[in-house]
Amino acid sequence: MGKKSFFREREIAKIKSLKRNRAYNQRNLIDIISGLDPNEEALEIRTMIIPGRFYRNAKDNREVSRKCLKHGDLIALTHPKTKTECRNCPEIPLQIRSRDFSLLQKMKEQDINFVGYSVQSSWGDRIKRVFPFVFIPEGIRIFTYSENDTRGIEIEIYQDARKVATEGASVVVEIPSRTEKEKRYKFRLVNVPILRNAENLATVLTLRPAVLQDEETGEPLKSRTLHETYNIRYTSEEDIEKSNVINFYPHDIAAYMKIAGSEWKAHNLTPMTFNPFALPSKQAAKFYVKLGNNVLIYDSTLKRKDKLRKLHLAEKSILLARAIGKFGHNDFAFWDPERDGKLRDYDWSISENKKAEN
Repeated sequence: MGKKSFFREREIAKIKSLKRNRAYNQRNLIDIISGLDPNEEALEIRTMIIPGRFYRNAKDNREVSRKCLKHGDLIALTHPKTKTECRNCPEIPLQIRSRDFSLLQKMKEQDINFVGYSVQSSWGDRIKRVFPFVFIPEGIRIFTYSENDTRGIEIEIYQDARKVATEGASVVVEIPSRTEKEKRYKFRLVNVPILRNAENLATVLTLRPAVLQDEETGEPLKSRTLHETYNIRYTSEEDIEKSNVINFYPHDIAAYMKIAGSEWKAHNLTPMTFNPFALPSKQAAKFYVKLGNNVLIYDSTLKRKDKLRKLHLAEKSILLARAIGKFGHNDFAFWDPERDGKLRDYDWSISENKKAEN
């Protein structure tokens, strides 16, 4: 089954029919992409975006991209390393990201190869949390669709009075699929900061999604996409990093924003204040739409005669990181309601899109 029309992007043939320019090196790609007329122009990239080390022993560029998304460079956020330091820290996640993302502006565009950012606490499960850049705008796209074209994301917050202050709340969520005729996803977000206190920063650093089980059969409910189910991370024996990481996917981000928005309406700003996701500005959303609808890349491993394809997730992530370096955190990786309007009002459409299905 195909994607719902809200999420459909231009096919390769459609992009090829636009007025097309070519880029033979990685310099100034961000300016070129940003300057494209979304209805008239396209860019054909004829250089590699992914670092050369990922091509070693790979059978094709799809494998290269998968390896890069799983093992690529991450910006390790410089958050407090202990619970005590978190309690005494005056910073919120937004301030930490703003400081750490500033390193991108000091780098040459073509040298930026980060696919996301990460956090890792020294308490709780101690598992690294990874936030791929490409999944954050996609999560907001799902949020926009859910708010405007469906009955919305359904949430049910469980607050254990004994634990919510120190561990946050557990929230069951139901989210629409991007695929036609597919059932909704149902899962939990655990350790959501709800009650304002000194533990909020420590709590959100251990945020995680969790699979629900059917109460009668004990079987896991449909809660993750196929990409998430099969995105098994392998590391070599000499790799000192553990294979076990928690990746945040688009549905996780959409769910968190529904929770934060619901609490905001109830005059509780805690989930939004301690939001761990680098929300896209309206400018970033437009850039993301162009990556999916106006950009092709040359791939010599393809069987297609023209050797052209759309960007892979890792390539999009790297280009989004470079855009943060070009435009800065505040203009690109920060949602300002006064400047950008409501997230639910973001325009993710292209001219070929029809009204989305419910």
